[in-house]
Amino acid sequence: MTTSARRVAIAVTDQIRADDAYSNLALPPAIRAARLDSRDAALATDLVYGTHRLQGQFDAIMYLATNKNISQLDGRVVDILRLASYDLLVRQTPSHVVNEWVDLAKKITPRAAGFINAVLRTISRRSQAEWFDDIRRSLTADDATTAITAHPRWIREAYAAVRGDDIGTLIEANNEPPVPTLIALPGLATRPADAYPTLYSPYGFRNPMGSPTQYTNGSHGTIRVQDEGSQIATLLLTEAQPIVDNETWLDLCAGPGGKTAILGAVALGAHARVLANEVSAHRADLVDAAVEATADVVMVVSEDGRDLVANHRREFSRVLADVPCTGLGALRRRAESRWRKSADNLAELVPLQKELLAAALDMTAVGGLVAYVTCSPHVAETTEVIDAVVSARTDVEIVDTPSVARRIFPTLVDFERGTAVQLWPDRHETDAMFIQLLRVTE
Repeated sequence: MTTSARRVAIAVTDQIRADDAYSNLALPPAIRAARLDSRDAALATDLVYGTHRLQGQFDAIMYLATNKNISQLDGRVVDILRLASYDLLVRQTPSHVVNEWVDLAKKITPRAAGFINAVLRTISRRSQAEWFDDIRRSLTADDATTAITAHPRWIREAYAAVRGDDIGTLIEANNEPPVPTLIALPGLATRPADAYPTLYSPYGFRNPMGSPTQYTNGSHGTIRVQDEGSQIATLLLTEAQPIVDNETWLDLCAGPGGKTAILGAVALGAHARVLANEVSAHRADLVDAAVEATADVVMVVSEDGRDLVANHRREFSRVLADVPCTGLGALRRRAESRWRKSADNLAELVPLQKELLAAALDMTAVGGLVAYVTCSPHVAETTEVIDAVVSARTDVEIVDTPSVARRIFPTLVDFERGTAVQLWPDRHETDAMFIQLLRVTE
Protein backbone atom coordinates (compact mmCIF):
# COMPACT_ATOMS: atom_id res chain seq x y z
CA MET A 1 0.00 0.00 0.00
CA THR A 2 1.17 3.52 -0.77
CA THR A 3 1.12 4.55 2.91
CA SER A 4 4.01 2.14 3.48
CA ALA A 5 5.93 3.74 0.61
CA ARG A 6 5.48 7.20 2.12
CA ARG A 7 6.45 5.92 5.56
CA VAL A 8 9.66 4.48 4.10
CA ALA A 9 10.35 7.78 2.33
CA ILE A 10 10.03 9.64 5.65
CA ALA A 11 12.32 7.20 7.45
CA VAL A 12 15.02 7.38 4.78
CA THR A 13 14.78 11.17 4.58
CA ASP A 14 15.28 11.31 8.34
CA GLN A 15 18.46 9.23 7.95
CA ILE A 16 19.74 11.53 5.22
CA ARG A 17 19.13 14.65 7.31
CA ALA A 18 20.03 13.42 10.79
CA ASP A 19 22.83 10.96 10.01
CA ASP A 20 24.26 12.41 6.78
CA ALA A 21 23.30 9.16 5.07
CA TYR A 22 23.37 8.86 1.30
CA SER A 23 20.05 8.24 -0.40
CA ASN A 24 21.43 5.61 -2.78
CA LEU A 25 22.78 3.61 0.18
CA ALA A 26 19.96 4.17 2.70
CA LEU A 27 16.97 3.60 0.43
CA PRO A 28 17.44 0.04 -0.96
CA PRO A 29 17.71 -1.72 2.44
CA ALA A 30 14.74 0.28 3.73
CA ILE A 31 12.65 -0.85 0.77
CA ARG A 32 13.68 -4.46 1.33
CA ALA A 33 12.99 -4.29 5.07
CA ALA A 34 9.50 -2.90 4.42
CA ARG A 35 8.87 -5.57 1.77
CA LEU A 36 7.45 -3.04 -0.65
CA ASP A 37 6.12 -4.35 -3.93
CA SER A 38 7.53 -2.94 -7.16
CA ARG A 39 4.91 -0.19 -7.41
CA ASP A 40 5.45 1.09 -3.87
CA ALA A 41 9.21 0.72 -4.18
CA ALA A 42 9.07 2.98 -7.24
CA LEU A 43 6.96 5.51 -5.32
CA ALA A 44 9.34 5.56 -2.34
CA THR A 45 12.30 5.93 -4.68
CA ASP A 46 10.75 8.82 -6.57
CA LEU A 47 9.72 10.58 -3.37
CA VAL A 48 13.19 10.36 -1.83
CA TYR A 49 15.28 11.18 -4.89
CA GLY A 50 12.91 13.76 -6.33
CA THR A 51 12.46 15.59 -3.04
CA HIS A 52 16.18 15.84 -2.43
CA ARG A 53 16.98 16.99 -5.96
CA LEU A 54 14.44 19.80 -5.77
CA GLN A 55 14.75 20.54 -2.06
CA GLY A 56 15.48 24.24 -2.61
CA GLN A 57 12.13 24.71 -4.33
CA PHE A 58 10.19 23.30 -1.40
CA ASP A 59 12.16 25.21 1.22
CA ALA A 60 11.31 28.47 -0.53
CA ILE A 61 7.66 27.48 -0.83
CA MET A 62 7.56 26.51 2.85
CA TYR A 63 9.02 29.89 3.76
CA LEU A 64 6.30 31.68 1.81
CA ALA A 65 3.59 29.43 3.27
CA THR A 66 4.74 29.73 6.90
CA ASN A 67 6.91 32.86 7.09
CA LYS A 68 9.45 30.65 8.86
CA ASN A 69 12.95 29.68 7.81
CA ILE A 70 13.74 25.98 7.69
CA SER A 71 16.10 26.41 10.63
CA GLN A 72 13.13 27.41 12.80
CA LEU A 73 11.31 24.13 12.21
CA ASP A 74 11.86 20.68 13.68
CA GLY A 75 13.78 18.46 11.26
CA ARG A 76 11.06 15.81 11.21
CA VAL A 77 8.50 18.44 10.29
CA VAL A 78 10.72 19.68 7.48
CA ASP A 79 11.13 16.13 6.17
CA ILE A 80 7.38 15.58 5.93
CA LEU A 81 6.67 19.00 4.42
CA ARG A 82 9.35 18.58 1.75
CA LEU A 83 8.19 15.08 0.78
CA ALA A 84 4.53 16.05 0.74
CA SER A 85 5.28 19.17 -1.30
CA TYR A 86 7.00 17.03 -3.92
CA ASP A 87 4.04 14.65 -3.86
CA LEU A 88 1.55 17.49 -4.37
CA LEU A 89 3.39 19.84 -6.71
CA VAL A 90 5.65 17.63 -8.83
CA ARG A 91 3.91 14.27 -8.80
CA GLN A 92 0.60 16.20 -8.83
CA THR A 93 -1.05 13.67 -6.55
CA PRO A 94 -4.63 14.79 -5.75
CA SER A 95 -4.90 16.95 -2.64
CA HIS A 96 -6.61 14.24 -0.59
CA VAL A 97 -3.13 12.76 -0.15
CA VAL A 98 -2.65 15.49 2.47
CA ASN A 99 -4.72 13.31 4.81
CA GLU A 100 -2.25 10.48 4.39
CA TRP A 101 0.74 12.70 5.15
CA VAL A 102 -1.00 14.14 8.21
CA ASP A 103 -1.85 10.66 9.49
CA LEU A 104 1.83 9.75 9.19
CA ALA A 105 2.78 12.99 10.93
CA LYS A 106 0.53 12.10 13.88
CA LYS A 107 2.60 8.96 14.43
CA ILE A 108 5.99 10.65 14.00
CA THR A 109 5.57 14.11 15.50
CA PRO A 110 2.00 14.30 16.86
CA ARG A 111 2.26 17.79 18.34
CA ALA A 112 3.12 19.22 14.93
CA ALA A 113 0.41 17.37 12.98
CA GLY A 114 -1.98 20.34 13.04
CA PHE A 115 0.72 22.69 11.79
CA ILE A 116 1.68 20.25 9.02
CA ASN A 117 -1.96 19.91 8.00
CA ALA A 118 -2.40 23.69 7.75
CA VAL A 119 0.80 24.21 5.76
CA LEU A 120 0.03 21.40 3.33
CA ARG A 121 -3.50 22.70 2.77
CA THR A 122 -1.98 26.07 1.88
CA ILE A 123 0.60 24.53 -0.44
CA SER A 124 -1.98 22.34 -2.17
CA ARG A 125 -4.10 25.33 -3.22
CA ARG A 126 -1.56 26.47 -5.81
CA SER A 127 0.34 24.80 -8.60
CA GLN A 128 4.11 24.61 -8.75
CA ALA A 129 4.12 27.33 -11.44
CA GLU A 130 2.02 29.64 -9.26
CA TRP A 131 4.40 29.12 -6.34
CA PHE A 132 7.31 29.91 -8.66
CA ASP A 133 5.65 33.23 -9.52
CA ASP A 134 5.39 33.99 -5.80
CA ILE A 135 9.04 33.07 -5.30
CA ARG A 136 10.11 35.47 -8.06
CA ARG A 137 8.06 38.27 -6.52
CA SER A 138 9.15 37.66 -2.94
CA LEU A 139 12.84 36.70 -3.02
CA THR A 140 15.94 38.35 -4.41
CA ALA A 141 16.73 37.42 -8.00
CA ASP A 142 19.63 35.19 -6.95
CA ASP A 143 17.69 33.43 -4.19
CA ALA A 144 14.75 32.91 -6.54
CA THR A 145 17.00 31.40 -9.20
CA THR A 146 18.61 29.10 -6.64
CA ALA A 147 15.20 27.95 -5.44
CA ILE A 148 13.52 27.47 -8.81
CA THR A 149 16.48 25.80 -10.53
CA ALA A 150 17.33 23.83 -7.39
CA HIS A 151 20.99 24.71 -8.03
CA PRO A 152 22.96 26.90 -5.61
CA ARG A 153 24.71 29.87 -7.15
CA TRP A 154 28.24 28.46 -6.86
CA ILE A 155 27.21 25.40 -8.88
CA ARG A 156 25.58 27.51 -11.59
CA GLU A 157 28.71 29.64 -11.77
CA ALA A 158 30.92 26.55 -12.03
CA TYR A 159 28.89 25.30 -14.99
CA ALA A 160 28.88 28.72 -16.64
CA ALA A 161 32.67 28.92 -16.38
CA VAL A 162 32.83 25.96 -18.77
CA ARG A 163 29.69 26.37 -20.88
CA GLY A 164 28.96 30.10 -20.79
CA ASP A 165 25.26 30.90 -20.81
CA ASP A 166 24.36 27.45 -22.14
CA ILE A 167 23.47 25.82 -18.83
CA GLY A 168 19.66 25.74 -18.93
CA THR A 169 19.35 22.25 -20.40
CA LEU A 170 22.11 21.00 -18.10
CA ILE A 171 20.20 22.17 -15.04
CA GLU A 172 17.02 20.58 -16.39
CA ALA A 173 18.85 17.28 -16.92
CA ASN A 174 20.23 17.36 -13.39
CA ASN A 175 16.71 17.70 -12.05
CA GLU A 176 15.39 14.65 -13.88
CA PRO A 177 15.86 11.06 -12.67
CA PRO A 178 18.35 9.21 -14.87
CA VAL A 179 17.45 5.94 -16.53
CA PRO A 180 19.67 3.32 -14.88
CA THR A 181 22.54 2.23 -17.10
CA LEU A 182 24.17 -1.17 -16.79
CA ILE A 183 27.28 -2.84 -18.15
CA ALA A 184 27.91 -6.41 -19.22
CA LEU A 185 31.57 -6.76 -18.31
CA PRO A 186 33.65 -7.43 -21.43
CA GLY A 187 34.52 -11.09 -21.85
CA LEU A 188 32.40 -12.13 -18.87
CA ALA A 189 28.83 -11.31 -19.90
CA THR A 190 26.85 -10.19 -22.92
CA ARG A 191 24.21 -7.53 -23.26
CA PRO A 192 20.73 -9.07 -22.92
CA ALA A 193 18.86 -9.34 -26.20
CA ASP A 194 15.80 -7.58 -24.78
CA ALA A 195 17.73 -4.56 -23.43
CA TYR A 196 18.46 -1.23 -25.11
CA PRO A 197 22.14 -0.74 -26.04
CA THR A 198 23.67 2.49 -24.77
CA LEU A 199 24.67 5.17 -27.22
CA TYR A 200 28.45 4.81 -27.01
CA SER A 201 29.80 2.01 -24.82
CA PRO A 202 29.80 -1.36 -26.61
CA TYR A 203 29.10 -3.05 -23.28
CA GLY A 204 26.44 -0.76 -21.84
CA PHE A 205 22.67 -1.16 -21.92
CA ARG A 206 19.49 0.18 -20.39
CA ASN A 207 16.21 -1.27 -19.27
CA PRO A 208 13.85 1.72 -19.17
CA MET A 209 10.74 -0.30 -18.32
CA GLY A 210 12.09 -2.59 -15.62
CA SER A 211 14.35 -2.97 -12.64
CA PRO A 212 18.11 -3.44 -13.07
CA THR A 213 17.90 -6.35 -10.63
CA GLN A 214 16.34 -8.55 -13.29
CA TYR A 215 19.77 -8.53 -14.93
CA THR A 216 22.13 -8.09 -11.98
CA ASN A 217 20.68 -10.79 -9.73
CA GLY A 218 22.58 -14.02 -10.20
CA SER A 219 25.22 -12.48 -12.47
CA HIS A 220 27.97 -12.65 -9.81
CA GLY A 221 28.90 -9.08 -10.60
CA THR A 222 29.42 -9.59 -14.32
CA ILE A 223 26.37 -7.42 -15.01
CA ARG A 224 26.22 -4.31 -12.87
CA VAL A 225 24.75 -0.83 -12.72
CA GLN A 226 27.20 1.76 -14.03
CA ASP A 227 26.80 5.16 -15.63
CA GLU A 228 27.92 5.19 -19.25
CA GLY A 229 30.26 8.09 -18.53
CA SER A 230 32.22 5.87 -16.15
CA GLN A 231 32.34 3.17 -18.80
CA ILE A 232 33.70 5.65 -21.34
CA ALA A 233 36.33 6.98 -18.93
CA THR A 234 37.65 3.50 -18.15
CA LEU A 235 37.63 2.30 -21.75
CA LEU A 236 39.52 5.40 -22.88
CA LEU A 237 42.38 4.23 -20.66
CA THR A 238 42.28 0.56 -21.67
CA GLU A 239 41.81 1.18 -25.40
CA ALA A 240 44.01 4.25 -25.94
CA GLN A 241 47.01 2.17 -26.98
CA PRO A 242 47.53 -1.56 -27.58
CA ILE A 243 47.90 -3.77 -24.52
CA VAL A 244 50.96 -6.03 -24.33
CA ASP A 245 51.18 -9.19 -22.25
CA ASN A 246 51.86 -8.87 -18.53
CA GLU A 247 50.99 -5.21 -18.15
CA THR A 248 50.20 -4.07 -14.61
CA TRP A 249 47.59 -1.39 -14.00
CA LEU A 250 46.64 0.72 -11.02
CA ASP A 251 43.24 2.01 -9.99
CA LEU A 252 44.42 4.67 -7.57
CA CYS A 253 41.09 5.67 -5.97
CA ALA A 254 39.06 2.57 -6.66
CA GLY A 255 36.02 2.76 -4.40
CA PRO A 256 33.30 1.69 -4.77
CA GLY A 257 34.69 -0.48 -7.57
CA GLY A 258 32.65 0.04 -10.71
CA LYS A 259 35.56 1.15 -12.88
CA THR A 260 37.80 -1.46 -11.21
CA ALA A 261 35.38 -4.14 -12.36
CA ILE A 262 35.86 -3.03 -15.97
CA LEU A 263 39.64 -2.88 -15.59
CA GLY A 264 39.59 -6.38 -14.13
CA ALA A 265 37.46 -7.77 -16.95
CA VAL A 266 39.68 -6.25 -19.64
CA ALA A 267 42.82 -7.34 -17.78
CA LEU A 268 41.55 -10.90 -17.54
CA GLY A 269 41.24 -11.13 -21.30
CA ALA A 270 44.52 -9.31 -21.97
CA HIS A 271 46.80 -11.17 -19.54
CA ALA A 272 47.25 -8.06 -17.41
CA ARG A 273 46.98 -7.50 -13.67
CA VAL A 274 45.36 -4.73 -11.62
CA LEU A 275 46.20 -3.22 -8.25
CA ALA A 276 43.10 -1.51 -6.87
CA ASN A 277 43.68 0.93 -4.05
CA GLU A 278 41.04 2.58 -1.88
CA VAL A 279 41.92 4.64 1.18
CA SER A 280 38.61 3.92 2.94
CA ALA A 281 38.49 0.41 4.40
CA HIS A 282 34.71 0.24 3.98
CA ARG A 283 34.89 1.28 0.34
CA ALA A 284 37.77 -1.15 -0.20
CA ASP A 285 35.37 -3.90 0.88
CA LEU A 286 32.97 -2.69 -1.81
CA VAL A 287 35.79 -2.92 -4.36
CA ASP A 288 36.47 -6.50 -3.25
CA ALA A 289 32.83 -7.35 -3.85
CA ALA A 290 32.83 -5.61 -7.24
CA VAL A 291 35.74 -7.69 -8.57
CA GLU A 292 34.39 -11.06 -7.46
CA ALA A 293 34.48 -12.35 -11.03
CA THR A 294 38.05 -11.17 -11.68
CA ALA A 295 39.68 -11.78 -8.31
CA ASP A 296 42.45 -13.80 -9.97
CA VAL A 297 43.85 -10.69 -11.65
CA VAL A 298 42.83 -7.91 -9.24
CA MET A 299 44.46 -7.25 -5.87
CA VAL A 300 42.69 -4.80 -3.54
CA VAL A 301 44.62 -2.75 -0.97
CA SER A 302 43.63 0.10 1.33
CA GLU A 303 46.20 2.88 1.61
CA ASP A 304 46.53 6.58 1.01
CA GLY A 305 47.21 6.68 -2.71
CA ARG A 306 49.98 9.21 -2.23
CA ASP A 307 51.91 6.74 -0.08
CA LEU A 308 52.00 4.05 -2.77
CA VAL A 309 54.77 5.83 -4.66
CA ALA A 310 57.50 4.58 -2.33
CA ASN A 311 56.98 0.98 -3.41
CA HIS A 312 55.59 1.38 -6.92
CA ARG A 313 57.59 4.08 -8.71
CA ARG A 314 57.48 3.71 -12.52
CA GLU A 315 55.71 0.35 -12.19
CA PHE A 316 52.36 0.61 -13.96
CA SER A 317 51.52 0.69 -17.67
CA ARG A 318 48.16 2.35 -17.04
CA VAL A 319 46.88 4.28 -14.04
CA LEU A 320 43.31 5.38 -13.46
CA ALA A 321 43.26 8.45 -11.21
CA ASP A 322 39.54 8.91 -10.59
CA VAL A 323 40.10 11.41 -7.82
CA PRO A 324 37.77 12.59 -5.04
CA CYS A 325 35.85 15.66 -6.19
CA THR A 326 32.81 17.82 -5.55
CA GLY A 327 30.64 15.52 -7.66
CA LEU A 328 29.04 18.38 -9.59
CA GLY A 329 28.75 16.10 -12.60
CA ALA A 330 26.66 13.48 -10.82
CA LEU A 331 23.84 15.57 -9.36
CA ARG A 332 21.20 13.48 -11.15
CA ARG A 333 22.19 10.38 -9.21
CA ARG A 334 23.41 11.89 -5.95
CA ALA A 335 20.22 13.63 -5.05
CA GLU A 336 21.25 15.35 -1.83
CA SER A 337 24.82 16.28 -2.76
CA ARG A 338 24.05 19.73 -4.22
CA TRP A 339 22.79 20.86 -0.80
CA ARG A 340 25.67 19.33 1.16
CA LYS A 341 28.62 20.61 -0.84
CA SER A 342 29.86 24.18 -1.11
CA ALA A 343 32.65 26.06 -2.84
CA ASP A 344 34.57 25.78 0.44
CA ASN A 345 35.13 22.08 -0.29
CA LEU A 346 37.50 23.03 -3.10
CA ALA A 347 40.10 24.29 -0.64
CA GLU A 348 40.55 20.75 0.65
CA LEU A 349 39.92 18.82 -2.55
CA VAL A 350 42.10 20.63 -5.07
CA PRO A 351 45.43 20.13 -3.25
CA LEU A 352 44.55 16.46 -2.79
CA GLN A 353 43.70 16.12 -6.48
CA LYS A 354 47.05 17.61 -7.48
CA GLU A 355 48.94 15.33 -5.11
CA LEU A 356 47.11 12.24 -6.32
CA LEU A 357 47.75 13.10 -9.97
CA ALA A 358 51.44 13.68 -9.23
CA ALA A 359 51.59 10.32 -7.45
CA ALA A 360 49.86 8.62 -10.38
CA LEU A 361 52.44 10.02 -12.79
CA ASP A 362 55.31 8.98 -10.52
CA MET A 363 54.01 5.41 -10.53
CA THR A 364 53.55 5.20 -14.30
CA ALA A 365 56.19 3.50 -16.43
CA VAL A 366 57.81 5.36 -19.32
CA GLY A 367 55.39 5.22 -22.24
CA GLY A 368 52.51 4.46 -19.91
CA LEU A 369 49.23 6.31 -19.56
CA VAL A 370 47.39 8.07 -16.77
CA ALA A 371 43.68 8.86 -17.02
CA TYR A 372 42.83 11.80 -14.78
CA VAL A 373 39.08 11.58 -14.18
CA THR A 374 36.59 13.61 -12.17
CA CYS A 375 32.82 13.47 -11.98
CA SER A 376 32.92 17.26 -11.87
CA PRO A 377 33.44 19.78 -14.67
CA HIS A 378 34.61 22.49 -12.25
CA VAL A 379 37.59 24.35 -13.73
CA ALA A 380 39.47 24.24 -10.42
CA GLU A 381 39.20 20.43 -10.31
CA THR A 382 39.91 19.73 -13.96
CA THR A 383 41.96 21.89 -16.32
CA GLU A 384 43.59 23.88 -13.54
CA VAL A 385 44.78 20.70 -11.81
CA ILE A 386 46.20 19.38 -15.09
CA ASP A 387 47.93 22.67 -15.87
CA ALA A 388 49.45 22.99 -12.40
CA VAL A 389 50.81 19.45 -12.25
CA VAL A 390 52.06 19.17 -15.83
CA SER A 391 53.72 22.59 -15.83
CA ALA A 392 55.86 21.54 -12.86
CA ARG A 393 57.22 18.44 -14.64
CA THR A 394 59.30 17.59 -17.69
CA ASP A 395 58.37 13.90 -17.93
CA VAL A 396 54.76 14.18 -19.07
CA GLU A 397 52.93 14.94 -22.29
CA ILE A 398 49.26 15.73 -22.62
CA VAL A 399 47.45 13.29 -24.89
CA ASP A 400 44.88 14.58 -27.38
CA THR A 401 42.11 12.68 -25.64
CA PRO A 402 39.31 13.75 -28.03
CA SER A 403 41.20 12.08 -30.89
CA VAL A 404 41.35 8.87 -28.88
CA ALA A 405 37.65 9.15 -28.07
CA ARG A 406 36.69 9.64 -31.72
CA ARG A 407 38.52 6.44 -32.62
CA ILE A 408 37.05 4.33 -29.82
CA PHE A 409 33.56 5.85 -29.74
CA PRO A 410 32.79 7.00 -33.31
CA THR A 411 29.21 8.05 -32.48
CA LEU A 412 30.30 10.33 -29.62
CA VAL A 413 29.98 14.02 -30.52
CA ASP A 414 30.17 17.44 -28.89
CA PHE A 415 32.53 16.33 -26.14
CA GLU A 416 35.75 18.25 -26.81
CA ARG A 417 37.15 20.43 -24.03
CA GLY A 418 40.58 21.38 -25.28
CA THR A 419 42.75 18.27 -25.00
CA ALA A 420 40.24 16.59 -22.69
CA VAL A 421 36.90 14.83 -23.03
CA GLN A 422 33.98 16.43 -21.21
CA LEU A 423 30.68 14.56 -21.06
CA TRP A 424 27.36 16.15 -20.09
CA PRO A 425 23.98 14.83 -18.88
CA ASP A 426 22.02 16.93 -21.36
CA ARG A 427 24.22 16.11 -24.37
CA HIS A 428 25.30 12.53 -23.72
CA GLU A 429 22.86 11.19 -21.09
CA THR A 430 25.82 10.50 -18.79
CA ASP A 431 27.32 12.08 -15.72
CA ALA A 432 29.44 15.14 -16.47
CA MET A 433 32.72 13.22 -16.52
CA PHE A 434 36.02 14.97 -17.27
CA ILE A 435 38.73 12.73 -18.74
CA GLN A 436 42.29 13.76 -19.60
CA LEU A 437 44.88 11.21 -20.74
CA LEU A 438 48.54 11.88 -19.97
CA ARG A 439 51.62 9.96 -21.13
CA VAL A 440 54.86 9.60 -19.15
CA THR A 441 57.80 10.26 -21.48
CA GLU A 442 60.92 9.79 -19.37
